[in-house]
Amino acid sequence: MTNPQDTAPFCIAVALPPHLKSLVERLLQGVLREQADAAARWYLGDAGSADVVLRLHGDGSQAISPNLLADVRSRDGHRHALTIEGVWRSGAMAAALTRIAALIGSEPAAAKPQLALQWLQRWSELRRQFPTSQLALQVGGRLVALLGTRQATLQSMDRELTATPETLIAAMTRDGWSLTPAGSDAAAPGASLKPLLWQLGLLAGTLGALPALQSQAALRLKGWPYLAAGGHRNFAELIRHLRSGDNNRASLLALELAPRKVVDGFLNACAVCEFFHDDTAAPEPRAAAAPGAPVTSHTTDHAAIAAIRRTLGLVRP
Repeated sequence: MTNPQDTAPFCIAVALPPHLKSLVERLLQGVLREQADAAARWYLGDAGSADVVLRLHGDGSQAISPNLLADVRSRDGHRHALTIEGVWRSGAMAAALTRIAALIGSEPAAAKPQLALQWLQRWSELRRQFPTSQLALQVGGRLVALLGTRQATLQSMDRELTATPETLIAAMTRDGWSLTPAGSDAAAPGASLKPLLWQLGLLAGTLGALPALQSQAALRLKGWPYLAAGGHRNFAELIRHLRSGDNNRASLLALELAPRKVVDGFLNACAVCEFFHDDTAAPEPRAAAAPGAPVTSHTTDHAAIAAIRRTLGLVRP
């Protein structure tokens, strides 16, 4: 399958009897885990708004059907019926998803990454200017959510459109968006904005790392970034190398743990979700003194103070 960051997210629904529905959904999740590069293309949703709905093949009277029927709705409004044979084999399901994606159609390759980068730039700019405000998020000229800058919250005005980050991103890509100040966030109710920020950070990785991450600073995670669960298969290795604070973007790329767009996307997502310690913009530690060089009391004191600050999680001097 093609790069998920180059296509619009596709919604798939399973309209089967309960005992079969759970089996097929688990099969889908397993297929996407095995093909991690394709996972971001698909998300499970409701039949009413899905791009494709999986149904029993035939009149629906069979207890178990060897085949399934995919009811596909393409972006141009046409409908297609596709039979998935041998659906209980993961290879058959993976091949079917590829065929279905081609029927649905995709958006221009750069549309979503460009939107992600522009959105994050706008959010960061407004958050600096208005640290305790609400921002109005409009999609297609219609207010869909209020965002709180202080705690990064999202109060939905359109629950269907904001149901998942993928749904909202697809709508913003298709219909356009705007983000403008809308008063104080004294109350700032709502859910966390981080799931949306995380997806936008991953998407922006196709275009590179955010400017603040391109320095030679060491990057250190505060803990395990929970939004990475179920993501790219190389996230675990990136996390392991970022827990110590001894790596930065350049060193991670040199290790060749993952493709550049995956590394940049992961770093972007962690940065915008504030998963890095605040001292990540500090300069790299100075090189150790050459062998035989005298160690002054000033150097020793400085090293001791730096060690205490690192232990307490304070910003390096």
